Amino acid sequence: MARRHLLGLAAALVVGAPLGAPPLHAAPVANQAGAQMVQRGDAPSGAATTPAAAPRPPAAPRLDPAVREAAARLAAPFRLTNADGSRSCAFALKSEPGGPGLAVEFDRQACAIIAFSAQVAAWLPDPSGSLRLLNAQGRTVAEFTEGTNGSYEALREGDGVYFLANPAVAAEDAELKVEEVVGEWDLARQAGAPVCRWTLLDQPAANGAGKALAIASGCDQALLRFGPVAWDIEGGNILVRGDSGASVIRFARQEDGGWARTPERGRPLLMNRP
Repeated sequence: MARRHLLGLAAALVVGAPLGAPPLHAAPVANQAGAQMVQRGDAPSGAATTPAAAPRPPAAPRLDPAVREAAARLAAPFRLTNADGSRSCAFALKSEPGGPGLAVEFDRQACAIIAFSAQVAAWLPDPSGSLRLLNAQGRTVAEFTEGTNGSYEALREGDGVYFLANPAVAAEDAELKVEEVVGEWDLARQAGAPVCRWTLLDQPAANGAGKALAIASGCDQALLRFGPVAWDIEGGNILVRGDSGASVIRFARQEDGGWARTPERGRPLLMNRP
């Protein structure tokens, strides 16, 4: 009897079971498989699964106080126009967040005549005082710098010059009368040093694109390479058109009463009364 007790004690020590513990049994195969599925994260066949959560929409951009203040000041209905005014559409800048910046509102079908508008998804004011139109990824499509009378100007390489003008500025067309503009004007690169004189006439241009323009002899030919032949009034500015119809110079009124090319690219071009 004592010998059988000692043999039982030795067997218990070998398997590591405590004295008096019930004998160990192998887990059923089914239970082992279930444990493996739990460890792997698999759901048993026929078990209900929880659907994946829908992706969250991108968070609205956080705008610092300076940007919000600028947005409140600049947000307004505008008109997007090409340099000669042959293509234009209504284009509103909003102050509430939208896309990667602030919201824009425009009729995409109406603005399709200005190709880059299809890329525009938002806008943002820039600390430099300009405003940027952005695509859906937040990249700049066009950067407009402040011009005159509440308008903004952008030069797109290989595309041309575009303007964003507040409709309130358009009312200034009525304030700028033809009789104020017709007559002789001196052109200069710097004030007080005229290099050419032309006359804006109150009669239709030969090409039908506005009113006629006459150039005095002795003008700097480098200045006239675009072949000016006509002029017109638009948005409170004077537009001088070249013979090709594609070349346009826009002059904006200055505080001293003279006029200057806008946007200013390279050397300035001034227009003043003789």
